[in-house]
This record gives sequence, C-alpha cells and structure tokens, in this order.
Amino acid sequence: MSQALTNPSRYLTAPTIKLVAGILIAVSAVAAWYFHEASSTEVVENIVEEYSEDVPAEATGLVTLTPEKVAAGGLTTEVVSTHLIQPEHTVPGRLLYDETRHIAIKAPISGILAELPVKPGDEVQKGDLLAVVNSAEIGRARSEILRRQAAMELAQAEFDRMDEISSNLEELLQALELKTPIKEIEDSFTDKSLGDYRQRILSAYSRFLLASELMVKVQPMAQTGAIAGRQIREWESDLQVTGSEYKSACDQSRYDAAQARRQATSDLADAERQLKIAREELRTLMGNASELTEEFSGDSLSSLEIKAPFSGTIESLALARNERLSTTDPICVLADTSSLYVSADIRDNDWKAVQLTPGTEIDVTASALPDQSMTAKIHYIGREVSTADNAVPLVATIDNTSGLLRPGMFVRVGLPVGEPREAIAIHPESIVQHDNQQFVFIDQGNSGFARVDIQTGKASPDWVEITEGLEVGQKVVRKGAFLLKSELLLEGEEE
Repeated sequence: MSQALTNPSRYLTAPTIKLVAGILIAVSAVAAWYFHEASSTEVVENIVEEYSEDVPAEATGLVTLTPEKVAAGGLTTEVVSTHLIQPEHTVPGRLLYDETRHIAIKAPISGILAELPVKPGDEVQKGDLLAVVNSAEIGRARSEILRRQAAMELAQAEFDRMDEISSNLEELLQALELKTPIKEIEDSFTDKSLGDYRQRILSAYSRFLLASELMVKVQPMAQTGAIAGRQIREWESDLQVTGSEYKSACDQSRYDAAQARRQATSDLADAERQLKIAREELRTLMGNASELTEEFSGDSLSSLEIKAPFSGTIESLALARNERLSTTDPICVLADTSSLYVSADIRDNDWKAVQLTPGTEIDVTASALPDQSMTAKIHYIGREVSTADNAVPLVATIDNTSGLLRPGMFVRVGLPVGEPREAIAIHPESIVQHDNQQFVFIDQGNSGFARVDIQTGKASPDWVEITEGLEVGQKVVRKGAFLLKSELLLEGEEE
C-alpha cells in the first residue's frame, strides 16, 4: 500500500484545518437559531389560544374605550333574542300611476286651443283653469240655450199674469155676488190686474144694477096705476135681459180666464222642455255638466273653459297654444301622485302569495332610495294567469305624500309567503359594514367591545335576521356601533 493511505495526516495542512472548523461553527449556529424560533412560535400560539378562550371565535378586533368615551358616545346594548320573522320572496316591480287619479285631459269638441295657462310640474286644485278652447259648435249650442231661456222667461211672465188675473177675477165675482156697490168695487180693484174682464163684467154689472134700481123705484107707482102696465113690462124685460147678460159675462169671463191660465201653463211647460233639450244638447256636446251652470255672454259664447276635475300635478303637455285640436287629442295629463300603484308579478316560485288578501301590507324598496324601507297595501291580485308571461298581476297602493317616488321607478317587492317563524334578530342600527363584511360589537365588559362578523337573512324596518355569528343571550351594541367601528379602524391605522 502507498504511504499516502497509511499516513493521511501528512496531507492536512493548516489552511485546510481552518476551513473545516469554520464550516462546523456555521452549521452549529444555524441549528441553534432554528430550535430557538420553533420554541418562540409555540409560545405565541399558546398566547393566542389563551386569548381566544375569552373572545368569540368570530371576533376579529377588540375595542377598549375609557368610561368617559362610553358616556360621551351614549352607547347602549341589548340582549340578543329571537323574534317572529316573516318569510318573504322578493320580486321586481314598477311604480305606476293610480288609474283612478290619472287622466288625459281632452276637449269634448273640435276647435282652437286659445289659452293654456299650465305647464308640467304645476300643482293645480280642483276647479282650476287648465285650458280654454274656442269652438263654433259651442257657440251655437249656447246661443240656442239663451234663446230658449228668453222664451221660457216670456212664458213664465205670461203664466204669472194669467194666474194673477184668474185670482183677481174670482175675487171680483165673489164681491159682485154680494151686490157690492159699483163705486166700492171700482175703488177696491183699481190696482188689481183683471185684463179685459174688468170692462166686460163691470159694464154688464152696471146695466144690471141700473135696471134693478129702476124697477125698485117704479114698483110703487105701478101699483097705483100711475105708470102704464106696458111700460112696466118693458122695464121688467130689460131687467131680465141685463141680468142674463151680467150672468153670461161672469160665466164666460170665468171660463176664458181658466182657459187662458191653462194655456199659459202649457206654454210654460213647453218652454221648460225646450230649454232642457237645449241644455242636454250642450251637455252631450261638451261632456261636462258643470259647465252648464256657468253664465256666458256674447263675448264668451264660443269659449269653453276646461277645468281640473281633481287636485293634482300637470304631468305633461301634448299641445301648444293656438293649435287646432279634435276630440281625440289630449291637451295635458293630470295626475294625483300622492298615492301610486306598485305593480308586480306572482310566478310559480312565489305562488303562495296569491293567497294574500287586499289590505295586506308588503315591503317595498327602491334602489334610488337605498336608506328607506316603504310599506304598500295590496289593492288586488289578478284572477287569471297571463299566457304571455305565466304570471298573476299584483297591484298595491303606496303613499307618496313626500313626492320622492315617481311613476316608472323600479322597485323590489317583498311578498309574505308562509307562516312567520322564530329566528335570532337584532335592530338594524346595531349592524355596521366594512370591506363588504357586516359585523356587530359584543359587550365584553370593562368597556371592552369585540367585533363579531355576522351573516344576515330577512330584514324589515325593525328587525334583521342573523343567520350566523350571534347566539341568544349575548349583549350586542345597539346605539354607538358606528363610534366603535371608527375606533377600530383608527387603531388599525396606528398599528
């Protein structure tokens, strides 16, 4: 064997020995550092485990406030408990005009739009002027009414006159039957209307009285023979003739007066009928009976004022002033938007909702108003499934006195389906959000509050269902959650 193998120490020089020693020292240092780090990690994990025993597993942050901050922030807590939650299905919907408070204003006749004093957005009250239309048809119809009114007034005056004459004539005849002196009768009836009956009756009565007085005066002389019998017979005959003429005049006058009164009554009734027909023609022409009670003169015979049938808002205009229009042309659209319709469809997945009854309250939300939860009342649910979209229409009414809602807006409608159920729920103000994660703060005592991430379910204006993250009996911050969120984010920035 060679000498190199039998004595290797001859080749280990000093530089080689130093290099090997350095390598051994470096390996020892690395091994010592590794075992030190391993033991430190175990200590940290033990500390985290001990802390986790006091904070819920879902807690991701702890906020500690001084008693002064707690008092200043007005923090309040409530115990988590269960509440009745109504299962709901959310369906899309649209806001529509209330069909009973939405109308396209049209003129009942053709003509020229003479005045249009309104514009879109104007608030009008019932009876306010919306437009004025000039029409020859209206002028002719109103002219006929005026003519018939004048004829009726004449007939009424004639009736009143004949009625008065008949009454006065009857009073006169009664006075004559009492043999009242002619002078006294003339004085009593001087200012009373009797027509030509006065002269006819009083003349006959005067002749009859004269013949009667003559017979009374000559009767004694006839008994003594001072007057010839023939003369006496002539005077007696004259008395009979004047008596018959007087009685005939009374009877004829009474009959003629009654006939004249009946004729006046008939003429008055006919005038009233003709006036009614003229008004009906105008009503048919205009389609608005309220206009018939208004007075009109020659200057406004052809002008038709169109007024608001109810209070509301001018939604749009379809014509401009001085344009010609027909009976089918809308002038403007008037709507009362203080109440609107919510229209939605009930499909197969929401079929239990068809059992809802009118008056049932439903939740409505709009993307344009994300912070507002509104309530509508069901107006009706359709009875027939549409073959076009395989759905049943649902229409509800919603209050819009604030004016924030507009017809045509997209909304989401919460339809109650099934029976209410018990579920963990808290008030909406307890929930805050950051980085698309909802969370609450749990009171840990000693002014300490732990953040707990949660998952939510059904929501209403009063309660929000909690599906994950909370248990019954925990104390959750109700008022002041936003303050705690701010403190938590501030501490994160400082770190």
